[in-house]
Amino acid sequence: MFRVKLCYLLFLIGLIIFYVLYIDSLALVVLLASLVLPVLLKICLFWLKLKSSASLTCSVSSCNVNESIPVSILIENRCPLFFPKAYITVKIRHVFSDKSEIIKLKFPLHAKNTTRLTFYVKPDCCGAVQICLEKIKAFDYFYIFSTKIRKPNPMLELLVLPEKKYIPLLEEAEAVYAPESNQYANKAGDDPSEIFNIREYHAGDAVSRIHWKLSSKSEDILFVKEFGFPIEKQVLLAVEYLPQTVPDGIQRMKQAQAMLTLIYSIAFQLAEKNHIIFSLAWYDSKQDKLMIKRLASTQNLQVMFGELYHALEYMTCNAQGLRDGLFGQQFSSVTLVTNDITGELLHVLEQQVNANQKNLLVMTEESISQSSDWVNLQVIRPTELIENISRIII
Repeated sequence: MFRVKLCYLLFLIGLIIFYVLYIDSLALVVLLASLVLPVLLKICLFWLKLKSSASLTCSVSSCNVNESIPVSILIENRCPLFFPKAYITVKIRHVFSDKSEIIKLKFPLHAKNTTRLTFYVKPDCCGAVQICLEKIKAFDYFYIFSTKIRKPNPMLELLVLPEKKYIPLLEEAEAVYAPESNQYANKAGDDPSEIFNIREYHAGDAVSRIHWKLSSKSEDILFVKEFGFPIEKQVLLAVEYLPQTVPDGIQRMKQAQAMLTLIYSIAFQLAEKNHIIFSLAWYDSKQDKLMIKRLASTQNLQVMFGELYHALEYMTCNAQGLRDGLFGQQFSSVTLVTNDITGELLHVLEQQVNANQKNLLVMTEESISQSSDWVNLQVIRPTELIENISRIII
């Protein structure tokens, strides 16, 4: 662009010299046209700036690791002029690994038309991926001037979920009764305190389940009650991630990926069980409190993990916070996943967390000296996530 302006300036100087040496009406017309040309080009670009906009769109809000996701850029040109050259710079940043890449695209802008540019994002690690429109410029017909195009929606975020692994979960922890009616599963069971459904009588149905009051209103139909399925198990999965325990960046990244894969796999399996009240917890040092998120469905798991990703940088070890946050609550099982272990944290889990079953999963390559008679303590190596994990009792 600088070279084009320099060539135009030299061309203009040549026209001035030509007009001075050869005073003629044609030379004057050419000189005046050359002087007016930049003004006209600026007006066209200003018109384009007022009448155009660019935005990012994506058909999904989340994806899995190594999945190719199409992302589109829509450039709407409502100006009745054609512009032969424009370019866009897109920055893709993986928040969790802090890796960035730049994509540059060139294209023409057609008059009164919408241009769609599509590229693919294939994240190789879980976390949040931010896609941002850094620059978008359009040039005039002679590439002398340029203008920026408005970006009402300059950035979108894509949630990258970990790969699901099968984690052996054993439902042997003693149940804790949950009396709230809104915590009953959406399927039939055998709890007479909650009526799940009323239907017509079929041969073989128990007489004790006949709804006599409703049946008396009908002459030839008997109705039976289907009882609810009580949710008795309250399971808590707590997360503690301390990146400073691993100085090497690559090893820290591998450890974090393995840890998140383990957490997501356990959470997904628990979310599929209708008879379990499942919650995910972590200590947020920025807000100075223990965050406890109750899962309502598997769809809600994506939202929950989005919050977890953004809280990773504020996560810290706080035995007092864990103690205060869980005070007065009772669980069927509590599972704490961490990449570091302290004596104080283990003591809190042993003595001050009220749960029928307690699990401590330590994600580390190093050996640990702690042991416990009250907590199921397992050391899991990031490189052997599935191979060396035994059954987790919930």
